[in-house]
Amino acid sequence: MKKRVLCISLPLLIVAAVASVPYWIGVEVEDRFLLQTKNLQQQLFRQHGVMLEILRYRRGYLTAVADTQFTFGPQAVALLPTLSSQTTEPVTMMLRHQISYGPWIDKTFSQKIMSKVETTLVASNEQQAALDFYFPDQPAFSSTTWLEWSGAVNSHGGIPAYSGRDHSGQYDVQWGGLHFEFDGNWVALRGHGRFNSPRFELSNASHGVTIGGLSGEFSRLIAPSGLSLGDGKLMLNTFKIRAERRNGSPQRVLLRDIAVAHHTSQRKQVVDLQQQFDFRLLQLNGEQFNNGSLHIELSSLDAEVLQSLQRRYEQMTKMELADPVLLRQVWLQEAQQVLPALLVQGPVIHISKAEVTTGTGAVSARLKVAIRHDTPTPELTAFPAGWAALLPYIEIEFDITLPESMIVQQARKAVREKIVERLQETAQTMTPELLSQQTERAAEQMLTQFEIQKILRHVNRSFQVMLRYREGHLYLNGLPADHFLSMLPPLKEG
Repeated sequence: MKKRVLCISLPLLIVAAVASVPYWIGVEVEDRFLLQTKNLQQQLFRQHGVMLEILRYRRGYLTAVADTQFTFGPQAVALLPTLSSQTTEPVTMMLRHQISYGPWIDKTFSQKIMSKVETTLVASNEQQAALDFYFPDQPAFSSTTWLEWSGAVNSHGGIPAYSGRDHSGQYDVQWGGLHFEFDGNWVALRGHGRFNSPRFELSNASHGVTIGGLSGEFSRLIAPSGLSLGDGKLMLNTFKIRAERRNGSPQRVLLRDIAVAHHTSQRKQVVDLQQQFDFRLLQLNGEQFNNGSLHIELSSLDAEVLQSLQRRYEQMTKMELADPVLLRQVWLQEAQQVLPALLVQGPVIHISKAEVTTGTGAVSARLKVAIRHDTPTPELTAFPAGWAALLPYIEIEFDITLPESMIVQQARKAVREKIVERLQETAQTMTPELLSQQTERAAEQMLTQFEIQKILRHVNRSFQVMLRYREGHLYLNGLPADHFLSMLPPLKEG
């Protein structure tokens, strides 16, 4: 009898256990989804001040449906200096996630796959008409994400292309679409992403903007401290603006071959930041600039202070402030209070490369500002009060190279203004020919004196200036130049 009961109950237990597998997988998928969303919520607050919330999560036997909503409120962009003081209305975007449980997905068995998530944009009533106009037969945004039990994630998706008139009938639109890929691990909080968009053009008879060949990639790691580390690169082949000024004259801007890169790393207690901006060609209403570069490095920033700023910023983005400018003021006050603490690790600000080629020649500069480790930071509690005591602990290097023709032109302009001013004071006149002769002669004499006094160095049809400031003393082109410090306004305490 016992054997008969066992023979009947054992298969039933096995069937029940197998039948319950999708349920337990669904529970695990929900836990991982909520954990991943929570991590993303924290990073959005820290990085951008964007609000992310889960509107619903409905779990079934083999599938689940989740709706998440992003809210871009006034506080999300309050620190941008280009915004006006007027409060903007929040902008929302809702995404629907269709979740399928592993290990059987799309008639394929895999022990690695935990779930498949298919995401689409759900338009609001205000957005629906416009999206139906541009994408009547497909979602305006869609993505597919595969999640593995190990924590690995692989995702791809994008926005479809469109060509034609815009929904208002005022502009012609050429949109090549957007595609992205992402792979990483949400347990280790790291990932690598890539995206590209071949073309966007919006134009009418008088105005137009073109963005061509946009692509980029990034690698990101969330450190145990909560700081976002990694690097990224954005490339743009063409950026063009065509418009008209108020007087009807044309206005043109053209940028070619733009590259923007950043890198953030942590060395024990300090964080290093690098930012680079390069372009091959810039045209502004007929003026042309070539091979421009700006490379900035911020080294040895105290990691604990940055964490404190990050947490404080996260708290402020949750504040319901009616005026974005007020939030920016509060943030600046908070930043000023912790600035002295940033000096503990002896930070370095280094503009390692700043150059561009103009119609008169190449212009280049370099600036390095370093704070010594033995700086007495406790008494530096505000800016600028107390910061005069900091000057002996600062080391500055500044180099600049300017084309000879540019310096000569500026010297002639300054001399000519001086001569004209003297003529007006003495009620005298001078013929244009004589004025030009005296201007050229006086400018040449002035530049010669600058070279003799080592204020300027003449090298290869260009002028160079090298400034060094260390231990409270100024050096100009290698020579002591403390007398120039007396020309500067004093930095008063209190």
